[in-house]
Amino acid sequence: MLISVLNDLYRINREMNTLLYDDVKSVNTYWPGVNIYENEAEYIAVAKVPGIDKNEISISFKDNSLKISGEKKSSDQEKANYHLNERKNGKFERIFLINEKIDADKINAEIKNGLLLIKIPKSPESKPVKINIK
Repeated sequence: MLISVLNDLYRINREMNTLLYDDVKSVNTYWPGVNIYENEAEYIAVAKVPGIDKNEISISFKDNSLKISGEKKSSDQEKANYHLNERKNGKFERIFLINEKIDADKINAEIKNGLLLIKIPKSPESKPVKINIK
C-alpha cells in the first residue's frame, strides 16, 4: 500500500515537472539569471549562460534599455524519459532599464566559463562631479 502511494506521488511529481519546466516554447522572461551592479565608471551585467553558444545570444542597447535575448537549443537527450529536468531550454529575453546616460559605443561583452559579462561604460557627463564649498 505504502509503495503504491509513493509511486503515485512520484508519478505526480514527474508530471508536474513536465508541465512546469519541460514545455518552454515561449520566451522565458526570468531566465537566465542576471546580476547587475555598478562602480564609478560603469554598469556590469553578468548572466548565467552555460551551454549557450555566443552565436545564439543577441545583446542590444536602445532608449536606455539593455536587451539580452537568445535561445538554448535542446539536445538529443531532450527526448529521453526524464525523472527530473531542471535545466532550461528554449528562447529567452531579458530587458533592463539603465537610468543614467551611458557611452553606448563602448559597451562590450564576452562569455567566459558559462557567464556572459557585459560592461556598460557611463557617459562622462553622468559621472559625479565634486563641488567644493567656498
